[in-house]
Amino acid sequence: MDRTIFEDENFSFVVDKCALVVASTDEYNLSMLSCAIALACFFSALLHAEDTALGRREFARAVLASMRGDDEQQAKHEEAARIAHPTAVLLGSRRAQRLLEQGDVKGASTIYRDLAAARADSLRTQLLYADFLRSTGKEDDFALGLAMKTLENALPQFPGDAQILERLFRLYEQKNQREKSLAIYRNYLSQVGADPIVAENFSRVLFDADDAESNAEIDRLFVDRMNKAPENSVLARAASEHFRTAKQLDQAITMLQLHVDVAPTSLDLRVRLGILQLSHAQQAEGEKTLLEVLRIAPSLILAHQTLAKLYDKQNKPEDARLHRAEVLKIRGGDAEEFRQLGREWTDAGQHKNARILLEKACFYYPKDVELAYLLASATRRDPETASRAPALFRIAEALGGSQPIKNPMYSREAAEAFWQAKNYVQAESQLRQAIKLYPPEEKKESAAAMRLLASWWQQQGKNAEPAKALLQRAEMLEK
Repeated sequence: MDRTIFEDENFSFVVDKCALVVASTDEYNLSMLSCAIALACFFSALLHAEDTALGRREFARAVLASMRGDDEQQAKHEEAARIAHPTAVLLGSRRAQRLLEQGDVKGASTIYRDLAAARADSLRTQLLYADFLRSTGKEDDFALGLAMKTLENALPQFPGDAQILERLFRLYEQKNQREKSLAIYRNYLSQVGADPIVAENFSRVLFDADDAESNAEIDRLFVDRMNKAPENSVLARAASEHFRTAKQLDQAITMLQLHVDVAPTSLDLRVRLGILQLSHAQQAEGEKTLLEVLRIAPSLILAHQTLAKLYDKQNKPEDARLHRAEVLKIRGGDAEEFRQLGREWTDAGQHKNARILLEKACFYYPKDVELAYLLASATRRDPETASRAPALFRIAEALGGSQPIKNPMYSREAAEAFWQAKNYVQAESQLRQAIKLYPPEEKKESAAAMRLLASWWQQQGKNAEPAKALLQRAEMLEK
């Protein structure tokens, strides 16, 4: 009998009472005293039995303390709940984690060990104890041996469980016990319902990547499981990736096709199917798959990105731009992505599309001077919004501050915006600035700006001689 029990005050009290019951004052002898101690142990066990009601109350108090952000009271009430209900896995694991944080590895070990012993029926407790031993005793042969023994003892209770087998496999490999890890692999393959993902993980460790026999075994297992459970999305993704990595694209596509045929709402894997079809030169099928997915869920970014790349390769820039714009609309992007696409829309004459895109860009990047100018330019070119352009150019200029952007195109755009708004003085000023900013190699653009300024003077009936001189300069540049 554990001698520490005699030090318990409850036990001593019960012994006194039981002794009075079973033995009269006239007949104290060893036999009767043994009966007294037996009864005392029985009732003492009842006194020490788990009080789950108290445990629940204390845990409720711990939850309230957590909601108040009171970590100290939370820990206090969780520990009280654990003492009342020592086989509660959640409470035991939390207490052990706190002890580990305090550097008390021995205390945490005691809790995990006792919990595993008391709850042999719980897979989680066995895994918690084994994982603790593995993490804290990486170089400790005794700890690793104990982890191994814990898992081996749990295996009859949970035969074929992948979580146990995977841990045992890693331990055997760590301890250079290849024959045992190989046995795990072979036994697992023979199981009905073996998970090919687990089996593949074992195989990668045990065999070379080009081992034909092991590869064929895993291939067959994936095909068999997919035929039996094609609706399983995790399995379908793994099977497809397995065959893709093995450069068996036909089979990879078949795995995904099996899945989406029975699970048409599995949109992510339908996108994956489309990508694989495109990779396997099935362009029409891949495009169709991706477009069908986007009709169901227009916000799937990967589908838009894939189609944009496809249309770029097919020299369909407008279709590619549409999908790149959708990507930026859904997830945003960096300023350069917006600038690039905004310029492409503008160069293609799609000024409304450019304006809408750049409005979003300026919302994300309100301090970006170049985006502000691009938006003002697109706004001027869009007939629906041209009247707003002068105000936007002023905003862009203000953003530039003491270091204005030196791009003649923006000054030229601003000049035309102010001219359309009949602010002729500002228009001429901006156009002169543009003419100054054109580099020597851009003769054509510079000459066009000179001709425009001369035409404005002529329309206003002023600066006849300067206008004539400006036209002569333009002619010289164009030669």
